[in-house]
Amino acid sequence: MDNSNGKLAIFFDLDDTLYDHLVPFREAVREVLQPDETYLIYADLFYKVRHHSDLLWPKYLRGELALEETRVRRLELAFAEYGIELEREQAVKIQAAYIGRQYSIKMIEGAAEQLQRFISLGHKVGIITNGPQDHQMSKLRGLGVDKLIPENMIFISDAVGLAKPDPAIFAHVNKVTGTTAEHSLYVGDTWDNDVVGALAAGWKVCWYNPRGRQPGTEHKPSHIFTSYREFSELPLI
Repeated sequence: MDNSNGKLAIFFDLDDTLYDHLVPFREAVREVLQPDETYLIYADLFYKVRHHSDLLWPKYLRGELALEETRVRRLELAFAEYGIELEREQAVKIQAAYIGRQYSIKMIEGAAEQLQRFISLGHKVGIITNGPQDHQMSKLRGLGVDKLIPENMIFISDAVGLAKPDPAIFAHVNKVTGTTAEHSLYVGDTWDNDVVGALAAGWKVCWYNPRGRQPGTEHKPSHIFTSYREFSELPLI
């Protein structure tokens, strides 16, 4: 049964979609390592961190790695791939500094206005994010998203028991919210987790790609945007 009444279900990723993960990461690395930034491109290094995080996350979900070990190990692997030797103690300190900065964050310019726009027009608006329940909720509260979106429209992988890119998490969201894949749109930044996962569930996808990353597969998102000004002009509604 189609209960959309002409309205969309619009769900957003959190990390690097509503706020820029790179800012707390850069400041944490500066604090601990005080690196020579002449040749260090933080965006490239952080991309490697996210990549290794995505590769390690299934092991965490299966209970093969503890959460803190997963977080520290992704730093070690990413820095090594980038050509920077990182001792375990340094990785632990960077992770601690990084986490500490993630609760004093701001939304990407224009993101809050777009959440408010869809809500005011009567569309169902929510969040689908991978991560630990308390950690992700703390970030959402820090951003003020919890004041815009009710808790029953916020889906966090550790609480749900499913994680992106598994299309089952998107199907679960449809079932719980009484929406359909046909009228659902996902907005996210990572290719495998967000674009591939949501498309596999039959959703439309807006790929947020501010740093000009190349697609990882032949999947075709419905739209690509590099800023929320561009997003506001897309023919979504």
